[in-house]
Amino acid sequence: MDVRIIYEPILRQVMKQVTVFDERLKKEADEMVATMHRQNGIGLAANQVGLDKQLIVLEFTPQKDDETPAIPRTQLCNPKIIKSSSETEVMTEGCLSLPGLELPVRRSLAVVVEAQNLRGEKVTVKAKGLFARVLQHEIDHLNGVLFTDRAEKTNTIKPYTFAKVVFFGSDDFSLPVLKRVVETGYQVVAVFCESDKRGGRGDNRIVSPVKTFAEQHSIAVFNPETKEEIAPLLAQIKPDLLVLASYGKILPEEALRQPVFGCLNVHPSLLPRYRGATPIQSAILNGETETGVTIMSMAKSVDAGGVIAQRTAPILPNDTTPVLREKLAELGSQLLVELLPKYLSGQAKITAQDDALATRTTKLFKELGRINWEEPAELIVRKIRAFLPWPGTYTTLNGKRLIILEATVKDSTVLPIRVQLEGKTAVSWEDFLRGYQSQLTREPWYGKIYR
Repeated sequence: MDVRIIYEPILRQVMKQVTVFDERLKKEADEMVATMHRQNGIGLAANQVGLDKQLIVLEFTPQKDDETPAIPRTQLCNPKIIKSSSETEVMTEGCLSLPGLELPVRRSLAVVVEAQNLRGEKVTVKAKGLFARVLQHEIDHLNGVLFTDRAEKTNTIKPYTFAKVVFFGSDDFSLPVLKRVVETGYQVVAVFCESDKRGGRGDNRIVSPVKTFAEQHSIAVFNPETKEEIAPLLAQIKPDLLVLASYGKILPEEALRQPVFGCLNVHPSLLPRYRGATPIQSAILNGETETGVTIMSMAKSVDAGGVIAQRTAPILPNDTTPVLREKLAELGSQLLVELLPKYLSGQAKITAQDDALATRTTKLFKELGRINWEEPAELIVRKIRAFLPWPGTYTTLNGKRLIILEATVKDSTVLPIRVQLEGKTAVSWEDFLRGYQSQLTREPWYGKIYR
């Protein structure tokens, strides 16, 4: 038997009454006891091991010099609390289905439980202290209630610092997310990012900003060349939670199964719209006035996991991809750290995406940036905003590439604001006109812009 962890649907369901009392039931109860002991637990409910029935088991034998009272082996079917003491006590509780998490919970000091034993005979159990607390905890499980539903101080970070977090990210969208998680106080034990690249005029090594930050904070960094390397590395780290924000590789299904508390993705769109690699560029290109970020659970299919939280952001008329990326990274990082206590305590709601509403983005390539001057000015300017910094939006002048870095629409035509001729530095359009006026007049596209 395997213990089910938070967000397994059966943990939130009310279990069915036991009506058949046979050898199979006894075998299941005994297997539950064995599973409980393997996990160092003192109580276990049937739905925690995937059984849809009203069955709980309890047992605790204190070690020598441990003054905690023992709990006799107890196996109950269809248990129901018929009486609770008015006197209560707050104690720290944990749960095998939320491993590592401990929170203070107020419960009655004594209870009376009516149930049936494994032979179907009616029994009454009177319990107090730890015995009463564990009975209440396990009976809650049978009704789809987690101990965190009753816990106090669930929104402070302190109870969740036990969680070993592994972060996946590689670029300037990833960095604010990682920084916020670290600075908030979560235990990031490893960072996975893309390998260093070569680029620039001197073919210099380009180091991921995520790698730089991780090394500055003494966090282990991994740069797997292939996605097949990821799962074996995670198996060694044994993370509690995986957080991904713009990594660059699709994680294999085996890797998604490794973290105890699952995998979260910070995605810069309002899913299911704009799944894929270029959600920010696509939103600008399509003339959207609003976008946002989504925190989702990760699934085998790209960006198809359950939505946990979303927050919207306006797209302003002059927003470019870098500007909007920065805004969404900050928004996503804030939303993530606000969500984590709720998520790790099993209080978050995960909503399946409607695939019928999904839209997909495509990867960008250099030729997309060539301006078609027959297109409407509004579309050309949106491309200029969306394709900054890559692939860039360009036309030609004397056979050289002229990149338009910034432009606006005036009288239904394109008015350049900043341009950069191939091999030159960027200048204002006014300055460029002064140096290249005669050459510009010989270009057919020059008649398409505002003058």
